[in-house]
Amino acid sequence: MKKVILVVLVVGLVAGLGSRQAFAQEKKVEFSLNLGVMTDLSSEGSFSEVLFTFTPQVDIHISPAFMISPEVMVITDDSFGFDPFMLYPGVILNYTSKGFFVGGGVVLPVVFWEGESDTGDLLPKINVGYRGNHFNLTAYLLTDTHEFLKYNLIGLGVGYRF
Repeated sequence: MKKVILVVLVVGLVAGLGSRQAFAQEKKVEFSLNLGVMTDLSSEGSFSEVLFTFTPQVDIHISPAFMISPEVMVITDDSFGFDPFMLYPGVILNYTSKGFFVGGGVVLPVVFWEGESDTGDLLPKINVGYRGNHFNLTAYLLTDTHEFLKYNLIGLGVGYRF
């Protein structure tokens, strides 16, 4: 199962990066690297732990106002130990206007530990942010699908767009 998930992630990233040349004449494709922080926000306790994120992302502009953004969020705690190793691959549809964007999509939690792996349920992701010339600022919310908006992760990311 772990190998299948890794192959799907790699193929998705390669296809996203490869599509840059295919859409170069018609559509604009941008690549960004984002660093951020994330914490929990729920009725049972909030801000209990700070997690750090690194997120490579591809923005594929499908029209002047919309872009599809595949991403893979790598998550670690404050010890920067990668056991367990967490990935949240996902895709977001964003509406853009005059430097600002808002969108929604889904991510799939994947956890690797001691030679084992597991996936969670698809999680809705809602984001809002600002796009400068080469600078991104994004605030986002990940929530649980079983009890919508009861268990949440909130985050803030800053990135450089190539």
